[in-house]
Amino acid sequence: MAEINNHSTQEEQHHNELNEVKRSLEGWREVLLPLNGLLNWEKTYHPAIIIGLNTFIFMLIWYFEPSVLTTFALLGLAVSLIDFLVPMIGPNFFASKWTGRQEHQYEEICKRIMHFKYHSSNLMDSMVSLKTERPKTYFLIVMGALVSMAWMGSRMDNLLLTYFLLTILMLVPGIRRHGVLQKYFSRVFGVVTSLVRGKAKKFKSS
Repeated sequence: MAEINNHSTQEEQHHNELNEVKRSLEGWREVLLPLNGLLNWEKTYHPAIIIGLNTFIFMLIWYFEPSVLTTFALLGLAVSLIDFLVPMIGPNFFASKWTGRQEHQYEEICKRIMHFKYHSSNLMDSMVSLKTERPKTYFLIVMGALVSMAWMGSRMDNLLLTYFLLTILMLVPGIRRHGVLQKYFSRVFGVVTSLVRGKAKKFKSS
């Protein structure tokens, strides 16, 4: 009985947190749907748009060569303007009847955002627990990651490295949704398997 009550309490808490996320992003819902479609590659040309837009922004930064402080200031201004204007303009610009299908898509987006928060929180808790229980392992993981990042940063231009990392990050949702890595890995695995089998047959025949 206690287990059932605990399960119902968790479901109620999950539902309340989902409603809170939906309310906090309500002004963005008309914008989140097309943005979600773009990141998930609902059209075949969406990856080209993502790469092209990201390339254009980084080309501007490369051409004008602003200082680090100016870059962060401009980035902050852009984020502030978007955060202020989108909830005001979005509902009017994308003025249309909000359908049940759109509401379902919006709820799925909010669920993914909430799950991302859960995963981030669990990762932080895991690192804190690892630091407490196995400090040597924690030290090796952190130092290894930082040294690898430092080595990579010394080998590549900072702007170019940031461009590649941000582009890959923006392409990840579409890659996961379409199973691009699984397809290529399965093909590579199939080729390697056929080569190994062919060599094994030759070895047996000889």
